[in-house]
Amino acid sequence: MRSYRSLSKQMVLASLVCASLLTFTGAAHAVQIMPSIGISQSQDGGNNEMMYGLALRNGLLPRTQAELQVGYRKDTYQVQGQSFDLNTTPVTVSLWVSPVPMLYAGGGVGAYIQSIKYDNNVYPASNSSNFGAHLGGGFRFSMTPMVGVDLQGRYVFMKDQASQLASGNFNPSFWTLQAGLAIGF
Repeated sequence: MRSYRSLSKQMVLASLVCASLLTFTGAAHAVQIMPSIGISQSQDGGNNEMMYGLALRNGLLPRTQAELQVGYRKDTYQVQGQSFDLNTTPVTVSLWVSPVPMLYAGGGVGAYIQSIKYDNNVYPASNSSNFGAHLGGGFRFSMTPMVGVDLQGRYVFMKDQASQLASGNFNPSFWTLQAGLAIGF
């Protein structure tokens, strides 16, 4: 497993590359900032949890957009009668392709900064940063020339993680459905 520093350096570099792409593309494509809210659920089931996000998008080529997104989600896992909270802050870079103007599909990669806190403080809390990939798609439509609505779904693929509980590992992969307000500037 890569160290937290190594993964952090790679994500900073990827974020700088994406920010450069978002900044230096032509003026014909508007930059958008997109706050979003939605639901997410871990692969193992459980309750639907809230997910919050903030994305920065810009057109690269016709029908293609790059996106840098930061989000937050909290999930509770139950394993053999014991539970723990998993707080995740994904920092992702995505590429979306629009085969038709209102629909898009694509994927990306990111760092998923995770914090595990065990109920009743049975074990000490732990923090880690993990690599993940996602695939998804969405539907967007304009309300005004500079404001639109974006509905998106994505599935995040991550490796199993170790826990201090007797069962050992758990799968942190999850899906999410989000609605956002795309504001152009």
